[in-house]
Amino acid sequence: MSEFELLDTAGDISGKLRLIYGSGPTDPAPFVLTLTPQYVARVLGTTPPVSFHEIEKYADDNAGDLREMAFQEKGTGRFSLTLE
Repeated sequence: MSEFELLDTAGDISGKLRLIYGSGPTDPAPFVLTLTPQYVARVLGTTPPVSFHEIEKYADDNAGDLREMAFQEKGTGRFSLTLE
């Protein structure tokens, strides 16, 4: 699993944060884990909406768990997962 790493992140206007994982920048099939504001609010136990900054902080604080989740999902043949 040491080769599976966070390659990039991308946010969008809806407040979703996409975490892009793979074996390196040339990975032909990276895995995209999408965090939604609703998911982050639920796991933090707060009332939506949550700010994009809070979503980024959640991703930073839980980087290892999110990476493991992405790694496990990619192992099942999936290329993306949206946490809602």
